[in-house]
Amino acid sequence: MDRTVRRAFLGGILHGVMLQVAYAFTSPSTVLPAFISHLTGSSVAVGGMLSALALGSSLAGLPASSWVEASRRKKIYLYFAIWFRAGAFLVLAFLTARYATTQPDWVFIALVVFLGLFALAGGLGGVAYLPVIGKAIPPGLRGQFFGWRSLLAAVFAATAGVLSRPLWSRFPEGYILGFSLAVIALLVGFVGFWLIPEEPDPPRRRTPAMQHLREALQLAREPRMRGFLTAYLATGFYYFALPFYVVAARDAGLPDAYIGYLVAAQALAEGLNLWIGRRMDSQGSHVGLRYVGWLALAIPLSALLGAGLLGAIVTFTLVGVTLNGIENAYSAYLLSFVAKERAATSTALMSITNAPRALWPLLGGLVAARFGYDWVFAVTAAGLAFALFFVYRLPPEARR
Repeated sequence: MDRTVRRAFLGGILHGVMLQVAYAFTSPSTVLPAFISHLTGSSVAVGGMLSALALGSSLAGLPASSWVEASRRKKIYLYFAIWFRAGAFLVLAFLTARYATTQPDWVFIALVVFLGLFALAGGLGGVAYLPVIGKAIPPGLRGQFFGWRSLLAAVFAATAGVLSRPLWSRFPEGYILGFSLAVIALLVGFVGFWLIPEEPDPPRRRTPAMQHLREALQLAREPRMRGFLTAYLATGFYYFALPFYVVAARDAGLPDAYIGYLVAAQALAEGLNLWIGRRMDSQGSHVGLRYVGWLALAIPLSALLGAGLLGAIVTFTLVGVTLNGIENAYSAYLLSFVAKERAATSTALMSITNAPRALWPLLGGLVAARFGYDWVFAVTAAGLAFALFFVYRLPPEARR
């Protein structure tokens, strides 16, 4: 690894780690729902806001990708996304300090606006990220890059999550401090991304919006891209049961005091992505797709077997490997076959394919309410077994 690649490697890991630390202080699955509940007391507001956030992040990338691909330097777009996110939470911290107890409706309206813009900024930054990494990290190191990023991000984010527990019992003071710490983490992450060197691309005229949309649809219909997106969509079915593993374990008699063990098992298991990353570097990123496909299938099967605390730990260890492992493996495989001129549009298509994951838990909840959690896990296992059919149809990565 020469000096330039080492700088990109370390800078990218610092950015990824700090992004996850910021996520720990603003998590849309824990912190933000609790914050919205304090402000409104409405479960509808919580569910609707988080679904909108997930869908907005998935759909915002395609319109932005034409601008990203026409730019000689892609990093500027992610710079904007980082600074915008940091600014949004800084303003939100100020509004919470000033108005959360006297005008909570105003703070909620501000949260709606900022999270909408946050989603747009995330879509913009997302389509710029992989093109930069694809240029800075060579193919033989991408698996290790994503693996080390997952491992260190898991350790730091889990530490931040544990240390932040006292904050969330104090409203609004704890949330003010939590949002402020997220801003600091994002700014440190900016330094990491700034360290990544980027060779400028040749000049290119921006494609008009409608033409860009037609070209994106044409790209999605190309056989290899179509197979890739189909496998990614099918593997994402693991979200169908994701929120219900801990609920089912509690219903089966697992004490609430043991949930901390499950959180720790999930966080630490992300480090196993480094092992998968090394296998991808030595054998090809298609091997990583198969690993995460089988691991995803093992999650609902483990939940069906049960077996108390030990079984729950096994289940959440598999969840920990799979959550980031799927994104790492599919990102690496996408970079292995797509032309760098189309990397932003390809990333946007991958993001759009991710959109149904926002709806799977809702459907899973309906099945659970009618038939029980075992049916949810069985349906998930059947869907993920079917997904492996598409995974194994993807051609191996061409070794360079």
